[in-house]
Amino acid sequence: MLKEIAQVEVAPPRLAQLAYWISQIGSPPLTGVVTAFLIGFTISTPPAWRWTWFYITLTILVPCAYIIWLVRAGKAVDFHLPNREQRIRPLQLSVVTAIITWLVLYQVAAPRLLQMLATVNVVQTAIFLLITLHWKISLHCTAATILSELAFALFGASAAPLTMSIPLIAWSRVHLERHTVAQTVGGVLLGVGILTPALLMYW
Repeated sequence: MLKEIAQVEVAPPRLAQLAYWISQIGSPPLTGVVTAFLIGFTISTPPAWRWTWFYITLTILVPCAYIIWLVRAGKAVDFHLPNREQRIRPLQLSVVTAIITWLVLYQVAAPRLLQMLATVNVVQTAIFLLITLHWKISLHCTAATILSELAFALFGASAAPLTMSIPLIAWSRVHLERHTVAQTVGGVLLGVGILTPALLMYW
């Protein structure tokens, strides 16, 4: 956070502030919640909403709470975890919560779209953890890609404008020097590579 604020002061103010807020709005927890809500609205039954909130709580809120604790304890620079090494433990926790969520949703025969989302999340977090051990990749771009592709699959061409969020978020991460172009492209390709086969299997 301090680094981003410093960059807002050094770089051209308006452009840097725009990049900062795009990065905040496009953060993986927010896009993850929106993705889950899209499925909840699509199914729109009381049981589906209960399991949607279960998914959000375990796979998003719990890891977020841990990251906030790391930041307050001085063990992480900021909520976006710019240092690759600081991402490992939160990702390990995310893998555990993702697997638990996946197992529960399958055991209770939750709606198929929610099962798909849980499967995508397990694969995504596991791959992210493996990549992060050696390299840094943009989870912002992966999350934005999954949200955009899922919205297009559910709502068709009316959701097409949402795809513009992908290059905007990628630009913001590069402009803030949180990622390289290659890392943002890698994030986009990972999102497509995970969700596309999942849609073919579950849709």
